[in-house]
Amino acid sequence: MTREQGELVDWRDERGFGFIQRPGGAGKIYVHMKSIGKSVDRPKPGDHMDYAIGTGKDGRPVAIDVKIIGAPPKPPPAPAPAPRGPAHTVLGISTRVVAAAVILVLLSANIILRHLPVWVAALYLIAGAGSFILYRGDKRAAETRAWRKPERRLQLLDLTFGIVGGLFAQHVFRHKTYKPGFVTVTALITALHVLLLGLILFGVYAPGSLGEFFREIESFG
Repeated sequence: MTREQGELVDWRDERGFGFIQRPGGAGKIYVHMKSIGKSVDRPKPGDHMDYAIGTGKDGRPVAIDVKIIGAPPKPPPAPAPAPRGPAHTVLGISTRVVAAAVILVLLSANIILRHLPVWVAALYLIAGAGSFILYRGDKRAAETRAWRKPERRLQLLDLTFGIVGGLFAQHVFRHKTYKPGFVTVTALITALHVLLLGLILFGVYAPGSLGEFFREIESFG
């Protein structure tokens, strides 16, 4: 089987694939994360790779049995940044536990005062468990370089009553805690749940039906 060495010029980490520049100006060849052997660091543009040439499902050549044999020179070390903590993110790790607790307190108060039916608590419980499991699976996929879950799926489940489980999962697994875009969306979803439960608790808003409740959530989204 023919083997070549080339440089990884394009890598899409979230989707788990990229392209290697073949030697001698022969163009680029597709490489999937599953074809790359285990290494200490994740693939990144500039890595030098040794690979065999296989055939993909569409009949085009693909890189298989890929090994990272070198990386681009590292830049001079920069001054150590200040420790990253809750103050450096919109929703810090410890803040996630507090936010989840606030939602649970508001939900419990609404159930006790009969502002919300018990089945709403069941929705939070079931969706929260599902969100926790989904985050755990995505964390393991990131560690083993397996196929990742789309971020939108995690966010959608958090939005539709899974936010408590999602917050606890982010805290427990230290997953999706420092990516600015994802952190911001999590903060907005958390604020939405706190706002709605607070408005219901203080009598500002009283959902009259399941359909109306869902329509109100969609209008905030």
